[in-house]
Amino acid sequence: MTMDNYTQPFNPTLPQTAEKVPNKNSLSSYLPIRTKGNDFDVDAVIGLVLRGLLRKKVEGYSYEQFVADCQSAFEEKLGEEEFWQVLKEMYFENKDIFTVSPELLLFRAQKGEFAAGDSRVASMYTNLLQNMRVEEFDAKLNFIEREMLSTLRGKMKSDSSLQASEKPYLPYLSKAFRDDLKFLASRPKYLLSEIESFLSFYGFAYTAQLSLAITDWRSGQEPVAKPLYFIMDHERASNERTHIKNHGYKLFNESATRLFPMLTMLELLQPSVGDKNAIKVPLWEISKGIQESKSTHLKEQLEKFARAFKSQRNLDTDLEESELALDWLGNVMKLALAQFSVGERFNINKKYVSEVEKYLASHFIQSRGRSGRVLVLNQDYIILLTNLVVGEKDKLRFHELITAFEQRGIFVDKQTEQELIKFYERIGNVERMSDSGDAVYVRKTI
Repeated sequence: MTMDNYTQPFNPTLPQTAEKVPNKNSLSSYLPIRTKGNDFDVDAVIGLVLRGLLRKKVEGYSYEQFVADCQSAFEEKLGEEEFWQVLKEMYFENKDIFTVSPELLLFRAQKGEFAAGDSRVASMYTNLLQNMRVEEFDAKLNFIEREMLSTLRGKMKSDSSLQASEKPYLPYLSKAFRDDLKFLASRPKYLLSEIESFLSFYGFAYTAQLSLAITDWRSGQEPVAKPLYFIMDHERASNERTHIKNHGYKLFNESATRLFPMLTMLELLQPSVGDKNAIKVPLWEISKGIQESKSTHLKEQLEKFARAFKSQRNLDTDLEESELALDWLGNVMKLALAQFSVGERFNINKKYVSEVEKYLASHFIQSRGRSGRVLVLNQDYIILLTNLVVGEKDKLRFHELITAFEQRGIFVDKQTEQELIKFYERIGNVERMSDSGDAVYVRKTI
């Protein structure tokens, strides 16, 4: 949103009396998790993400009909019925056809095939994509597979219904996501084998970094990646490792308690509240708009809203008296958190954090007895991330690799760095020019 200096940087109809303040908190942007009903089908989510990426859809076309159309195409061209039986066994009986090209996954994104939870999770990725587009995938297909894909393409329609509805909260992560997906799209077979892990990783990285960035709105600057420490899943997590102990799972879990309170308040503050087609904006951008605004009534509006909200929620929170609109935005966010510190709302927020962990973080959390819970990366995720980061290059210096991991929200201490090098040596994708870390190069495995 490019604002002139007189544009209202937040909701112009922000409630000014306690009666007008809604008594319920609602959330519809920046995170797909709600307090309940968060189940989703991974296949449907993948289908919807690809539908947004390709801007194409398949509608009202059953799998059975597709098989019948392929059969007709082949019998016409080959004239051998026995041959079709072989193809049927190879590609269709166990649905191996879905491993031929990512485009076939559009089957999973047909109307009636996915639920509300699937579309919410998919929209998180659509917003990270920021309307990036791939025309088609250049899968190296044989004659038979090309024929099958051409049968499906004949049924595809243009579709632009899955567009970004939010400005990225974390522009740096949105960029990494698009770069990595571009790399995967150039290798369709690898994309097919890794897309589930890829989305699972970015779903968690985004959630974790959002929880760390959400309180840091005052500067009005774009967020940068904040340290969050992981270990490899086979490593010991001793208590002496302070980064792991204080800036790993514990930090994520504490930060996640702020997500629901602050995001629901952000809904009320959205500048274009009520406009279904409006693009949602992050809190740091609202802060930037307030700092740049020449309007004189912003402080008054935010103050009245803060006092009205405090009264409606029956809170005894102390408000900071100030002449600055930004300080009153600080009071508003203070109230957003305060309402969840007691009573039923406290339990609702607790439930929200456990839903976030269950649906977006479970692959990355392990319990380690006395050391408690830690954030982990298993070997499959490490190989995938390594391949994405090295990308089109032949190899990358180890310290450059670590920097690129950090850009994706993954931080490791010195001990894990050594474990990573050992792991790369075991799988044979490391080159040592000398014993120093500077001269260790890592290659991709694909």
